[in-house]
Amino acid sequence: MSQPQANNQNPLSANEPWNLVADGYAETTMIVFEQFADEAIAASKLKPNATVLDVACGPGTLALRLAQHAEQIHGIDFSEAMLAVFRNKIDQAGHRNIALHCGDAQTLPYADATFDAAFSLFGLMFFPDRKKGFAEIHRTLKPGGSIALTSWAPVDQSPAMLLMFGALRAIKPDLPQPQRSIGTLENPERFKQEMQEAGFRNIEIRNVTKAFPSGSTGEFWDNMVKGSAPIQMMKKGLGEELWREKEKLALAWLEETLPTLKMPLTSDAWLGVGVK
Repeated sequence: MSQPQANNQNPLSANEPWNLVADGYAETTMIVFEQFADEAIAASKLKPNATVLDVACGPGTLALRLAQHAEQIHGIDFSEAMLAVFRNKIDQAGHRNIALHCGDAQTLPYADATFDAAFSLFGLMFFPDRKKGFAEIHRTLKPGGSIALTSWAPVDQSPAMLLMFGALRAIKPDLPQPQRSIGTLENPERFKQEMQEAGFRNIEIRNVTKAFPSGSTGEFWDNMVKGSAPIQMMKKGLGEELWREKEKLALAWLEETLPTLKMPLTSDAWLGVGVK
């Protein structure tokens, strides 16, 4: 789990972090994200027998929850590792109506006016060119087709995010404090503007708050490490031996901080919906 950054050099715009984190992401983060997926699905008001697009589909967090209700689902992601996890889940469940494509969602391999609905769960917010991402979704939707996508709210609205970044700064004190960015989708006004510029109408941007499972300090940290692409990148950069030493600092910080938390452990996101 991570926050978008304001520039096109965002490392999470590349597929390496997502390939690194794929298995752990499906085991941990996917469980939290399913709550946001359900909100997006409900907001889209899907009609029966819909043909659906899932942009930056990852390991199938949203698409698998739609499989019993949609006629056909097309998922696209640039991480082969994520798609490999997704394919295993499709096989295990026996779904026959989900087709996957590995590629760049800024250039969708689908014809105009193909889909009744489109989703992007914490995906499009990382695109180097969000304008292209929105435009491609708009192009491939049928007239009247719906869009529903999520993006993180500012870090300071999410206790779970604040804890994660605090633990990372215990490891790497020179890591800058997360700042609000008016130029990304964490700004709801910018979110709405970019949807309008792409041609969507009846746009609504709403706040969604969901609980983040905590358990013990060790469990919370283990889940963060398994499911967070930025943490996996930091771990890879430090090497296994140095990482084992450094994460003791994170655990010590969490042991001190978690008991003093005066609020529920939650994560906040924006849910944007609209129609073509």
